[in-house]
Amino acid sequence: MHKESANTMINESFEIFHVKDIVEEETTLYHYHSFYEIHCTLNGSALFFIDGREFQISAGTILLIPPNTLHRIIHQTSDFFERTYLFINQSYLAKLSTSQTDLTSCFRNFGRINSRILKIDPAILQQHLAPLRDQIETGYGKDLIYQSRLINFMIFINQLAFQEDDPLFLADSLNKNEDILAVITYIDDHLTDDLSLTTVAASLYMSPYTLSRIFKQQTGVSFHSYVLKKRLLMSKEVLRKTRNASQTYLLCGFNSYTHFLRCFKNEFHLTPKEFLKEESQNQYIRFDHYERNEKPH
Repeated sequence: MHKESANTMINESFEIFHVKDIVEEETTLYHYHSFYEIHCTLNGSALFFIDGREFQISAGTILLIPPNTLHRIIHQTSDFFERTYLFINQSYLAKLSTSQTDLTSCFRNFGRINSRILKIDPAILQQHLAPLRDQIETGYGKDLIYQSRLINFMIFINQLAFQEDDPLFLADSLNKNEDILAVITYIDDHLTDDLSLTTVAASLYMSPYTLSRIFKQQTGVSFHSYVLKKRLLMSKEVLRKTRNASQTYLLCGFNSYTHFLRCFKNEFHLTPKEFLKEESQNQYIRFDHYERNEKPH
């Protein structure tokens, strides 16, 4: 992979990368971050998985990916694939917002955190990215100048997001199996309920064998692994609110505290207590999360 920082880090809560590489499918497994990601395709095309669906992305496509959202580049569909990533800490973007201008709104849909897929003329996208990718000479006010550029870019992204009647482009999803879309929707809506294979299959009038087979075939992960990962991602958000692991496991659909602790540590390499301590001490982006491919269970 050829990856370069498009600008020297001005603030440890924000970074931008420019990437040109050949996407190798075996190294682009499902992963997630604890921060906002804005993925801008500049040249070429690829098949992308996000929110349980597959989309074809091309020059001018902008992906707005909230924290803890499973996603991956499945494979590129052109000889050349160039993109720019922006990673932004949640609390940092919230602090840049005002009572009249919420810069995090583009990641929300009807009050819920949600991914969005936008499309714009590639030349216009390049024009708006240019100030962020240009180096700023060392000098007085350098940090504020760059911060103002980020604010201007986020204003542009929010304006673009709310121009779209259906920013998710659900009709353009490449997933043709409506049963899988129904399963994913059911899982998202019932994370705290019984999500055993038998129960979900019965609720959707499918056989457990058929559900299990087509789910793995369509998503690349097993039904059980997907449910577990979604519950664990949910548990991080609940932990931030409750500050109590013994309450969190019950609110996230786990049958026992011991099982929750074991799964949490296996997934995040931290105990819930260590996670909360790290959260309180370090609000910076952890780029090692981006570098490390998450292996499906």
